[in-house]
Amino acid sequence: MGDNKILFDFLADLRANNNREWFKAHRDRYDAAWRRFNECVEELIAGIAKFDPEIAHLQPSDCTYRIYRDIRFSPDKTPYKGHFGAYISRYGKKSYWGGYYVQVEPGRVMLASGVWYLPPKEMQRLRTSILDQLSEYEAIVENPAFKKLVGGIGQENYRRLPPGIPKDTPHPEYFLSKDYAVWCELKPKAFCTKDYAKKVADIFLTMKPFNDFLAENIVINMEELETLKDIVKIF
Repeated sequence: MGDNKILFDFLADLRANNNREWFKAHRDRYDAAWRRFNECVEELIAGIAKFDPEIAHLQPSDCTYRIYRDIRFSPDKTPYKGHFGAYISRYGKKSYWGGYYVQVEPGRVMLASGVWYLPPKEMQRLRTSILDQLSEYEAIVENPAFKKLVGGIGQENYRRLPPGIPKDTPHPEYFLSKDYAVWCELKPKAFCTKDYAKKVADIFLTMKPFNDFLAENIVINMEELETLKDIVKIF
């Protein structure tokens, strides 16, 4: 097993020196850290596949995102991302379906699942599905282990219920989220232990029922796929 500490050490130095000259001079450190991150992803795939065999076929290259930023349309012209990221989904990182996202950066590891962007029509359909299956959705998101892990659903909320959701619906908070993603954080120390892969897999196992519900109730048509292509690139 490799030393995961090299991930955080390299990324901390990169964040403080985000320029091509520094990166070129420390290319050997990047290569070593990137190689170790891919080994981590391979280990995580093996752990997650024990309860989600549909991702067992994946290779790290199917899941990891490049460290190079697309700065063409961004006011931030720093050339490199300050993190390593991987999306472990049955169809790989370019899919639009729920999966397991891992992001390693200085000071923390973010673990996420669900969907954080859908086109408006698809989001409306998802909310309708939640309304139609309210008791099933409630059982998932009110599960004590799930609530303790993620806290809440989504990053931002609307002030009012979206169109099509009755004002007297039980649990109006289920429909106020602008996205349906959940996440939690690990300290770097926890990601540098011998059993880190099991810790991460256990977290994703707790998130899995939520992810499965979304996967069963999201159907994206081909026109909406074109909208989503640019969204996926930002990782």
